Amino acid sequence: MWQRNYYEHIVRNDESLYEIEEYILNNPLNWAMDKENPSARGDKP
Repeated sequence: MWQRNYYEHIVRNDESLYEIEEYILNNPLNWAMDKENPSARGDKP
């Protein structure tokens, strides 16, 4: 199965690696406001 909005990226330098690391570390913090999150939409479990 292919994940929507997924793409591959070749890490070519330290700056690119840093940005990717920051994204990986900080992205879970955005889940609370994500429109795909049932809790953020107010859906009941």
